[in-house]
Amino acid sequence: MTLRLRGKLQWVPVGAVIVLAAWVVAIPPVMHGAYGAIGGTLMVIAGVLLAVFTVTFVGYLVRPLRIEAREAGLTVRLPTWPTRTVPWAALAGVSGVVVASGGRTRSYVVVDFAPGADALPGLCRPRSMYRRLGPAMERGEGAKGLCLEEEVFVLDPAGLLAAIGRCAPAGVPVSGPHAESYGTPEPGSARPA
Repeated sequence: MTLRLRGKLQWVPVGAVIVLAAWVVAIPPVMHGAYGAIGGTLMVIAGVLLAVFTVTFVGYLVRPLRIEAREAGLTVRLPTWPTRTVPWAALAGVSGVVVASGGRTRSYVVVDFAPGADALPGLCRPRSMYRRLGPAMERGEGAKGLCLEEEVFVLDPAGLLAAIGRCAPAGVPVSGPHAESYGTPEPGSARPA
């Protein structure tokens, strides 16, 4: 299953490229200005961070995130990282999750890694979202995994969970869409069906 960025988010990579181009144009005036040494150093630091940000987001546009359930395990192709297969033995479970916070209800597909498993870079979006949402999802300290957001990616949770469920061995529980719910929605906000 290919997970593309949602419509409005596709402008983030375009905006990043425009800002990077503006940074390139701004280098000469800063370097030749009154504070050239200090300004040049700051421009280089900012440029490296901006370049990493730009490459990452353009990667999601050009080579979208891809998840595939195979006999050997769960294959994940990150936009700017080589394809990796997480063996089934390294997974503790896969589930559909709903988290309510701040008046918003969000849906996720969560892949929990078994203790000691570490198959993907910690800075990738699915891993960083798992770290951020871990406490809200009542995951233990140091728990690792992937968190795929419906808000960011064009995602069919039921289809992805069904595909994973067909290939996952009996030892890896796969629970249907929105099998777990956390947080308390504010009055008037509805949980996804």
